[in-house]
Amino acid sequence: MTNPTQIRPILLPLDGSEVAEQALPVAAALARAAGVALHIVTVEEPLSPIISATDYGAIAPLLREEETKGLTEYLNQARAMAKAAGAPAVDTTLLLGGVFIGLAGQITGSRIGLVVMTTHGRTGISRFWLGSVADRLLRTVSVPVLLLRPRESPQATAYRRILVALDGELEKDVLEAAQAVADLMPEPPALTLLRVVEPPIPGLTRLAVQPAHLGSDWARRREVEARTYLTRLADRLRAAGRAVTTRVLVGRPVHDQILEAAVEMSADLIVLGTHRARGLERLMLGSVADKVVRQSELPLLIAPVRRRTRLAKAGRRSASMAEPVGGTR
Repeated sequence: MTNPTQIRPILLPLDGSEVAEQALPVAAALARAAGVALHIVTVEEPLSPIISATDYGAIAPLLREEETKGLTEYLNQARAMAKAAGAPAVDTTLLLGGVFIGLAGQITGSRIGLVVMTTHGRTGISRFWLGSVADRLLRTVSVPVLLLRPRESPQATAYRRILVALDGELEKDVLEAAQAVADLMPEPPALTLLRVVEPPIPGLTRLAVQPAHLGSDWARRREVEARTYLTRLADRLRAAGRAVTTRVLVGRPVHDQILEAAVEMSADLIVLGTHRARGLERLMLGSVADKVVRQSELPLLIAPVRRRTRLAKAGRRSASMAEPVGGTR
């Protein structure tokens, strides 16, 4: 099958938890539709220093060997499940070292184009790490991440109604990610382009105060501008054969408006972008995206900003620090 969107290989991180494994059928379905390899990765974390400092230190090599054997068998089982789910090619890799560093290095080294993962894999004080790592990956990696919420029923592997939240700053990256996933659906989904116009809050901050020279209809003008822009954007997408509607909402906070719109339209997937980095070597999710990620029960496709310089440097450092233990295909 051809790859209509030129998506590069898909990465599926697993930590041994059943919650993390909920993402496997989704990742396999996307890999099948795109005709790309699915990379399944897990990480063997270093033994606790406490073990090495006690009498258990003498048997540390045996503990390590047993852990490596167990994780290798686990990856083989995951590979068989992915193949059964239709993934055309499956690579499995066991990494040794820090979880985040290992995953970030794998994303860069294997030229991953999409990460698919559940948002919570950690339960209590168990060894499952995926939930705690998902947030950090979102703040640093330079590829889209499809986040799935844990469910009692099987995860949906196709999306019919996709809400694309735009803010006037991240349109290109968000739209590219949305269209890439839309092209992999068995039936063309309907896209809704959403823009939220925040009314000013006089007296809160100087930037939030309505500019006097624009007059009392400032918010209304912004709404009209947003509608005009989305209409032009939608027309271009329709010309390319996509089913597109537009919606402009006026209100705050923005994340609540996005979540309410998703419920009203019975969206299957929300697509939105991350904001710019702030501070030295500190890539943060924008406040809107951060709150949507934490509050939404729907699958989320998070598209990063296209600021590659700092991300690329971080990726190279991560790749050099991650140590592959083994891989199979």
